[in-house]
Amino acid sequence: MRASFDPALILLLSVLSTIISAQEPVDTPSTYVFPAYGHTYGIRKAGPTELFLFFGLRVRFSDPQGLACVRLNSWEDPDDPHDDDEVTVYGVNSGQNNIIYNSSMWGLGVYGIGEDPPMKLNRPHGICANSDGDVYVADSGNHRIVMLHNPGHELEYVTAFGDSGSDPGDFNYPRQVCVDNGGNIYVSDSRNHRVQVFDRHNRLRMVFDDHQRMIFPDGIAVTDSAEKNRYYPESFIIVIDSLNQRISKYTLKGVLLNRTRMPAIGYSNAHLAYACIDYYDQIHITDLENHCLHKFDRNLNYIVSFGHYGDGDNEFDEPRGIAIYRRFGQLFIAEKKGAQYYWIGTDIFDPEIDETGDGYDITFRITEPSYISAEIFDRDGGLVRTLTAHTFFSEAGVQHIPWDGKAVDYPDRYFRDKSFTRSVLAHGGTFIPNGTYRLYIRAEATYSSRTYFMRETEKFFTTGK
Repeated sequence: MRASFDPALILLLSVLSTIISAQEPVDTPSTYVFPAYGHTYGIRKAGPTELFLFFGLRVRFSDPQGLACVRLNSWEDPDDPHDDDEVTVYGVNSGQNNIIYNSSMWGLGVYGIGEDPPMKLNRPHGICANSDGDVYVADSGNHRIVMLHNPGHELEYVTAFGDSGSDPGDFNYPRQVCVDNGGNIYVSDSRNHRVQVFDRHNRLRMVFDDHQRMIFPDGIAVTDSAEKNRYYPESFIIVIDSLNQRISKYTLKGVLLNRTRMPAIGYSNAHLAYACIDYYDQIHITDLENHCLHKFDRNLNYIVSFGHYGDGDNEFDEPRGIAIYRRFGQLFIAEKKGAQYYWIGTDIFDPEIDETGDGYDITFRITEPSYISAEIFDRDGGLVRTLTAHTFFSEAGVQHIPWDGKAVDYPDRYFRDKSFTRSVLAHGGTFIPNGTYRLYIRAEATYSSRTYFMRETEKFFTTGK
């Protein structure tokens, strides 16, 4: 799927950068990739300078926190089938108690300058939104959830619910909020060590605390079977807790399904902050302490970590809020002094080819569900065997491709040898002669990056040692 040029996001994420190409160096990570130049004109970062150009001294980045990304129904143009990627991104600017967002395809808006109580925010953190224009903010310092509405171009205050306390329906520093497709609102009630669930009318539906084993819940994300941009029909909630070290997966009724802790994957000092869920129900999580993103599959199996500290390509400075437009794989990350914009890509690790009793076992690891091609070439570049067609689709994780060691797509020059005949090859081929060969693997993700970006790798091996 392709995304077209989106000027509002360019305004929101406006710093020139070097654009990754399909022929990028092998050692460049590509689980997330820079958007195509024609989509962004190379503009994919925002910092204090860019914000100053829009707001002057009125607004500055001050402790950015949660992000939300949504395609507004009010922006739909039934006569334009190419506008489906024009999304609205909301960012919490906690230190200044405001929300920054793109109010149109060409301009930015801000909520929280000059408002009086009850409209005034106090150290907000999490934010979520739906396509109807409803926006919910975890107004942490006021111990409540604020509901705003965006009819198309401007955020407006609607109401708030909750009060300081520990009774059901009360909050003690709520950190994050998310909403499902039924309008149910999920809140990580941090200092009450629980998650509370409200219906679309802000009435309390459920409280769960994992049998009092939930510890300072923070980041939270939800997906449900009514989500139209999804591959699996599963419904679940992701909760970050245990002093930002643990990730748990629950049913929508609060039943624990699975969990993992960061020390188990080698990160003993992690500080997990926010989470989002993509089209394949994979979970993307920001880590302030290690200045990176962590990616898990829908069963909380660890896939990969991406990025490190810095202000260059594929680098972060305390990443916080994270949001994805699930249809096209547009990913937005808030950090200490700005924001970044990526597309979902894919990466290939650890290609190996091992002899077995039946031929060979080819293994490698990919970081995103991808279309995969795998081919064997001889040392002169002649095609020996096509192992998978490019329409072959596989989920993230370790891949196993068996090969019987026979040639089917053998180069024509070998037919001059009487041991290689077309009739033999037509019936399954014959075993390749001993020598040096090249394994070539190509992977493409299924989102906007497809056809624009592909990951390629190769490995030479010798038979008949």
